[in-house]
Amino acid sequence: MQRRERTTPQMFVFCYHKVGTVLFLNVAAKLAARFGLTATPAVGMVREIDRAADIVIFPHSLLDLDLDDYDYRGIHLVRDPRDVWVSGYFYHGRCTEPWCINADFDPSPPIDFPRVPYSQRHRPEAWKRSYLAGLGGRSYQQNLRALDPRAGMRFELERYTAWTLEAMAAWAPQPGRILELQFEAFARDFDGAMTAALSWLGFPEAALPQALAIAATEDVARMDDRTVAGNPHIHSRKLSKWGDVLSADDLREFEPRYGELIARLGYRA
Repeated sequence: MQRRERTTPQMFVFCYHKVGTVLFLNVAAKLAARFGLTATPAVGMVREIDRAADIVIFPHSLLDLDLDDYDYRGIHLVRDPRDVWVSGYFYHGRCTEPWCINADFDPSPPIDFPRVPYSQRHRPEAWKRSYLAGLGGRSYQQNLRALDPRAGMRFELERYTAWTLEAMAAWAPQPGRILELQFEAFARDFDGAMTAALSWLGFPEAALPQALAIAATEDVARMDDRTVAGNPHIHSRKLSKWGDVLSADDLREFEPRYGELIARLGYRA
């Protein structure tokens, strides 16, 4: 089969677990189907990008490559680190992701998904063995459910939340090529934020109204209650919940560790 010659830059969407991944995976799939494009995820640590794909979603924004080797336009999503923590805790307590409910703790190498999440497959075997041992013979989710809420929050903080915020803190901005966006902008003004994202990625102005209409089907504010209730990725219509969930003690523990990141990403203490 003859390889299609690319005439436009690739569209790269960089996000994180609980930071727009599902939104943009769904939007990209629908846009690809409508406009005859190809869309693909690049999970975990990415060492090579499929140059044939029109839209590439990076669910963990972990890169071991030089982006300058690619012709692309990109967006990078961030979220208030406090909500990354809260959202991860609620989601991991009820999701069915294989790594989260995995009950195979065999330390024999190579340790791969689903014994560890996709986002941690690149870790050394010693790290993976330590992770499995730290689960104490219970799945990640079973640990969360067995602990009281405060202890469960700390279990989450020391694991997936820490991994996500580590990756977010390591991100190197690419001004002029990658547009930085706060995930909260899509809750405040979905159409405005999505229009900015799609326009920056390279969707022609004439196609934007139709592209936006397609993307709007993934807007939580437009979903009916039954759809929201049936979506495991949505805990409630309210995106930011840290102010209602985190106690003063939680914040005293969290902010010395991540206060600089909170400020750097443009959020207020």
